[in-house]
Amino acid sequence: MIKHFLLSLVVLLAIAPLHSQAQQNKIPALKFTDTDNAAVSNKDIPKGKALMLLYFRSDCDHCEHTAQQLKSTAAQYPLSIWMVSAETIPTLRTFEDMMGLYDISNLRVMQDHTQSMHRWFDFSKLPFIVVFDKNGKQLKTFDELPSSATIKKILSGK
Repeated sequence: MIKHFLLSLVVLLAIAPLHSQAQQNKIPALKFTDTDNAAVSNKDIPKGKALMLLYFRSDCDHCEHTAQQLKSTAAQYPLSIWMVSAETIPTLRTFEDMMGLYDISNLRVMQDHTQSMHRWFDFSKLPFIVVFDKNGKQLKTFDELPSSATIKKILSGK
């Protein structure tokens, strides 16, 4: 009986990382709040569009640089860009205004009030960027903003 228990335990321990890895390859159940206090979830990803989730902090120099880059390049990216932070909505509004991000059609700034990004992804550097294809499959992660050409190449499977 102990042998069966130990064997079962070994099998479960061997399978658990594979299950966890498989879950990370699909887009998680997103639940954020945008800077207008509207709830945002997976259903708000435009149909047939890929998604770039970009986790940031407004007091991070690298994140600020990334936001400045996006101000002038976001329109070149063939996907929706969701900039997400655990900071308060007023802080995010100030950041969005300072960086001039409020009128970019494919970019939204949102609050991760449950800090779920940290549960879903293993990251230690900011910004943390993850790209999903139009079917919700995770394609690649970055710790700096990839060029729009790199994103186009990744989305085309090349």
